[in-house]
Amino acid sequence: MIRILVLLFLACGTLRAQFEGVIESRNRTTDELGAEQQYVMTMWIKGAMAKITTSATSTTPASTMIYRSDLRVIRMLDDDNKTYFEVPQGKTKEDAAAEGGAPAPMKKTGKTKKILGYRCEQFLIGQGEAETEIWGTKDLRGLSAALARALGEERAGQGTAWNDELTKLGIYPLLANTRIEGKVVDSQEVLKIEKRSLGEDVFSLPGGYRKQSVGDILK
Repeated sequence: MIRILVLLFLACGTLRAQFEGVIESRNRTTDELGAEQQYVMTMWIKGAMAKITTSATSTTPASTMIYRSDLRVIRMLDDDNKTYFEVPQGKTKEDAAAEGGAPAPMKKTGKTKKILGYRCEQFLIGQGEAETEIWGTKDLRGLSAALARALGEERAGQGTAWNDELTKLGIYPLLANTRIEGKVVDSQEVLKIEKRSLGEDVFSLPGGYRKQSVGDILK
């Protein structure tokens, strides 16, 4: 779930203030046996481009994904084999229909606190046995808009139903915890937000990588 939580950052795509720089977060999740796994997620953002890397855990390898909204493609890199897989960016009508449905109940508690110097509000989202606690800020709308553009999630209805609710509120989450029966099973905490100029080479394919096809994967 935490790997999907990156979609929480897609807020207020109609705002065009541009952010360029790097965001780093610490993530914790549990595997199918209930063992805790930890990894670091790093995101580079520039214009219509984003690169997202996750460090390896004991059960999953490190990963790199390059989002090129300008080219309408997503590239998934296999650094061990120096190959990449490319898929079109944007959801099909079937994908949107599968993710439809009523949003999970979301409550604004009125509690506030500062994270990384930003004033954050607390939101609680309930869905079945799980409850997600989010601390998010409206002070980073430019970053939200830039990431939404790069990931191709600028229009409402492209994310999860409850993420669309956050989008309407213009909330950028800095801390998220999901609990089941009071136990934290997933968490994500933003550790660093650094505004700086990035070269376009950051979002280019590394030299020597070979493109894979679906046929290659099925062999």
